[in-house]
Amino acid sequence: MDAVIGCLVSLYLLAGVILNLLVIVAVLKKGNHTFKDVLMISLACSLLSEICFGFVWEGYGRFIDDSSLELCKIAGFGATFSAFVSIIQLMGLVLERYVSIIHPVTAQSHFRGHTVAMLFVIPSWVFCIVWASLPFYGWGEYMREAVYTYRCSVVGTGKSYNARSYNYSMLIFFFFAPILIITYLLVRAQIRLTMTRKMAAARSTGTTATTARIYKYERHHFILTCFVIIMFFLTWTPYAVSGCGYTFFDSSPQHVVNYSALFAKSGLVTNPIIYVLLNKELRKTLKRTIFGRKPLTTTNMQFDSITQ
Repeated sequence: MDAVIGCLVSLYLLAGVILNLLVIVAVLKKGNHTFKDVLMISLACSLLSEICFGFVWEGYGRFIDDSSLELCKIAGFGATFSAFVSIIQLMGLVLERYVSIIHPVTAQSHFRGHTVAMLFVIPSWVFCIVWASLPFYGWGEYMREAVYTYRCSVVGTGKSYNARSYNYSMLIFFFFAPILIITYLLVRAQIRLTMTRKMAAARSTGTTATTARIYKYERHHFILTCFVIIMFFLTWTPYAVSGCGYTFFDSSPQHVVNYSALFAKSGLVTNPIIYVLLNKELRKTLKRTIFGRKPLTTTNMQFDSITQ
């Protein structure tokens, strides 16, 4: 049974690596990289780092040798910091959509290039790595889980003030606060999109068609961002609930912790799949790059200069 599970895990990891690399390659091939493009590359890199620094070492402890506590802690660190980075990048994607819809002139001047994106991505990676490293220096603690000892995490591993305060801070700043901020920005953006659609429908001049096409373009990217956000939080919410169980009630069913941790890792594959399936520009780039096809030019591409 372990051999079968090990093969399935290896195939899953391989699929995660290939899909995320495809996203990175396709975005790099686009040219004229925008704020959104850089954040998608950063998000894919964070998922790859979770595979390399988290999932691989956890699998090593599960199927080969779990005697090394240091490797176990490295796996816990890898999963933690990559999750932090992913959440920050998702907040950046939502902010980009919000500004592009609510303040298109500001988006035009700031989000067309990659300079602002790098000023966002690099500090966020440094911040998340530092935050995930704090348990190594006494605030919080990476420890083996009670039942699945091959896995290390900060969830429910300590009862001291330092461990609890770290867990409280982690849940607040990397789960509950991002949910509130993202929800607010998405709701505001959706309200503006609805107003834009009504304005386009009420007009009878030649600008109606242009406004409608811009609305369609923005709505497509808004839906894409929503899907990525929803899937990420759906996959991580069970693990966060387990963390709340340990943090607030000192206990949580071990099988719930195990399954929620595995469910959280499903984002390694689902995020790039969603992005590929829903992003028409990326699909065209992949076809042209991998299969040598030259897709027909559509008017959607003409709105990059307007909306980004």
